[in-house]
Amino acid sequence: MLQKKATPTRNAQNRSKMKRPNIAVTQGEIYYREIVGMKYLGGKQRLGKHLAPVLHEIWENNEDLNGYLEPFCGSLGVLKNMTDIDTKNIQANDYHADLIQMWKEVKAGTFKYPTSISEKEYLEAKQMKSPSAHKAFVGFGMSFGGRYFGAYSQKYLNGKKEDFCKEMVNSLTRTAPKIQNVKFTNKDYRKLTPKKKLIYCDPPYAYNKYPIKYRREVKKYDTFDNEEFWEVMRKWSKNNLVVVSETTAPDDFVEVWNQKRYRSAAQSAKTRFSEKSDKPSETHTVEKLFVHKSNAKRAQLDNQ
Repeated sequence: MLQKKATPTRNAQNRSKMKRPNIAVTQGEIYYREIVGMKYLGGKQRLGKHLAPVLHEIWENNEDLNGYLEPFCGSLGVLKNMTDIDTKNIQANDYHADLIQMWKEVKAGTFKYPTSISEKEYLEAKQMKSPSAHKAFVGFGMSFGGRYFGAYSQKYLNGKKEDFCKEMVNSLTRTAPKIQNVKFTNKDYRKLTPKKKLIYCDPPYAYNKYPIKYRREVKKYDTFDNEEFWEVMRKWSKNNLVVVSETTAPDDFVEVWNQKRYRSAAQSAKTRFSEKSDKPSETHTVEKLFVHKSNAKRAQLDNQ
């Protein structure tokens, strides 16, 4: 981990105005209480409010940066907490055409929010031509676990009263006012040519007990070349400040922040142990942020 840096120079006064996340701290661990937004496989809806202060601090410490970019914006779990930075150049990109079309219409106020989605309507939406905002709404919001057209979510409630359609509508309407200054693009991240930007990347993680698979189509999953990704990050780091969310990184990238989190406050130090085992439950993750070693000093945090 990096050492403490001197007082930042860019808009330091804004830090006192930043909203702090709603959290509970139990025996040194952090648990999340905030309302979960749009369901999206691998999204940062819970973690976004905790990553944003870190990114804000890095932004404030580097006056040469002239914009903010997320090449894998997804459900905007992080980006919606970054739109208050002092720049007119905020770009949210994703290679999923339906998803970006949805965000464009949500921003413009032209998206027609459904009041309910039956299983028949779910299957019909699956066959719609892309790009389609409605297809994205149904494919993510009405799918179990936010996996794009993975399975119709309402079938897995087991008697629980939960309205996935209403939750999705509420999430998008809460997000809409926060993204009015955002430019949305639908490109392969490798086609982007950023310069002097603060870039936050949340790519598909390379190593995971249960690997997350992404797809744009409804019949096959995409593949992601993690080695190529890190090569692109090296290239971008020459003219930008790139921050990557991952659990591991190549040796020429350094960790600047981490945080262990459990899935719920119920998993305290007491409940994480089973009567049949002396070992704690592994149902937690250690979230980490990495930057290229050439930018290590620029990404030093005051409290690290």
